[in-house]
Formats: sequence, C-alpha cells, structure tokens
Amino acid sequence: MKYLMKTVNAVIAAAIFPVILFLDFIFIQLGTNENAQPLFEQISPGTPGVGIEESLSIFDMIQIARGEHIYSGLFDSMGAKGPFEWPEAFAPINGRLIAFAVFLVLCVAIAIFIIVWSICSSKKLPVVIAAVGGIISAIIMISCFNSAASVLVSGEISISSLFDTGWLSSLLLGFVGIDTLMLGGFHSGIIIVFVCILVWTGAFALIEIGDKEEEAKTKKK
Repeated sequence: MKYLMKTVNAVIAAAIFPVILFLDFIFIQLGTNENAQPLFEQISPGTPGVGIEESLSIFDMIQIARGEHIYSGLFDSMGAKGPFEWPEAFAPINGRLIAFAVFLVLCVAIAIFIIVWSICSSKKLPVVIAAVGGIISAIIMISCFNSAASVLVSGEISISSLFDTGWLSSLLLGFVGIDTLMLGGFHSGIIIVFVCILVWTGAFALIEIGDKEEEAKTKKK
C-alpha cells in the first residue's frame, strides 16, 4: 500500500509539468477603445467597436518564438525592430510580475520535492505540508498576476507603449485597449494537482490510523 501511495503521489506531482506547458497560460480580450469610437460612429453608427479574444499556452509561446505558430509573423508585420526587449512601460508592475514568476517557480520546486520525497521516503507529513504550501503559493501567484493585469486593463499602461514598432503600428495600437487579461486556466490545474496529492495522502493516513485502532482493539481482546 505504501508503494502505491508513493507512486501515485509522484505521478500526480509530475503532472504539473504538462499542466504548465500545455494548458492555457493566459487569456486576453482586446477591443477598440474610446479613441476609436468617433471613427466607428462615422463608419457604422451604433457600433461600439470590435474586439478579439485569444488563449495561449506556454507551448504556444515557444512555437511563436520559434516561428512555428500562426502569430509568429505578427511582430514583423507590425514593424518591430530588433530582438524582443522587456518594455520599460512595465516598470510600475515589474515587482508584481517578478513575484508571479517566483511563486510559479516555487510551485514547480514543490512538485519536484514531492516527486523526490515520494521516491525516497514513505513519511506522509512532509508531503502534506508541501502540498499545502503548493496551494498557498498558487493562490499568491494568482493574486500577483491579477494585480498586475488590473493595471493593464485599466489603461494605465497602453498597448502602444509595450512595443517598439513603426509609427503606423503605434498609431493603430493607440486605438486598441485590453478588455480582459487573466490567467488562462493552468493555475487551476496546479491547484488541482496539489489538492489531489493532499487528498490521496490524507486518505492513506486515515486508513493507517484506522488500522492502528483496529490492532489496538484486537490486542485488548
């Protein structure tokens, strides 16, 4: 039974890697802002604007960087110059984005710890504590991202300030705003992974407690 518990814990913890890589990492909705309203009133009275929405996983982002995604040519078509550089406009939210990345890495580190511990030891308490720590880290990670995203959605940081593009692209981006920016779902997967580990390990702990009580009653008889 102990080997079953350890094996399943390790397998569940290892699931965090495909969860982070392949589940939607970010969800974004872009729409025309108030700057574009006069234009739409002239073209089509009563039309408030237009918008698009998209979800991207980390795997999608890797494909974009490698030129293997439908969006790979987006920056070239916008007139982007040189390699990607971290936008200076992100300065007000850099701390929150760094905290988000730190707690994401911490979630991965906790999962690796559970894998190694499950291979090396049958003790359950460290796994339980690690799983709880993983859940708390994921919650803090979500909070950090949502705090940073709220600044972008509010318009305090404009989309045009995030890209080093040609003047025409900058002009067009000036008519676009971020309506929604949120984590795409991978964060829920991380929490589910740790909750499953917690429930699975807790179930075995309860079984052991029951077995010990049963043995104690048998000895008394």
